[in-house]
Amino acid sequence: MREPGVALAGALARDEGGLAIVTCPDLDLRDWLVREVESLAPTDADPFRTSSVADALREPNRMALLVPNDEAEVVRDLDACRDQALNPPRTQPIVLFLLRQGDGHRVLATEAPSAWSWASGSDVDPEKLAELDIDAERAAFEQDTGSAPEAWLVPWRAGRLPRTQENYTQAFWAMTLERS
Repeated sequence: MREPGVALAGALARDEGGLAIVTCPDLDLRDWLVREVESLAPTDADPFRTSSVADALREPNRMALLVPNDEAEVVRDLDACRDQALNPPRTQPIVLFLLRQGDGHRVLATEAPSAWSWASGSDVDPEKLAELDIDAERAAFEQDTGSAPEAWLVPWRAGRLPRTQENYTQAFWAMTLERS
């Protein structure tokens, strides 16, 4: 099983100036996923939310969390503006949130080859990855890190661990597995 937080972090890190697509089953979970991506973003990414491709393009040095009102139109805009997104080069990705059965995925597959190739390999569907065996995953976490999730989080929360991509991923995973 691939872990959703690791998959999200991987999609964000895969191409610093690229396009990552996060697939959401519904609007409520979309809002939660936007918050999760914000929490996974490195501090220097300075993430911001927008529903506009133009706004996302104006901020190449910030992570743009693109939450469309009209998915199909946003995908078409991204497809048409790919060259603008690459010049000047982005230092942070655009993260596009699309509904699983929505118009955005249909347009991406049928009308937006530039946007699809730009995002290729940086798409993730956390809900499909979220089926997990907590006991097995806790054991794997302990084997990988040498401590239980709750114990690993103590120095993280105290600010004693470096804020690296690997540690952000471990923190997300530990918070997912921690017991109250």
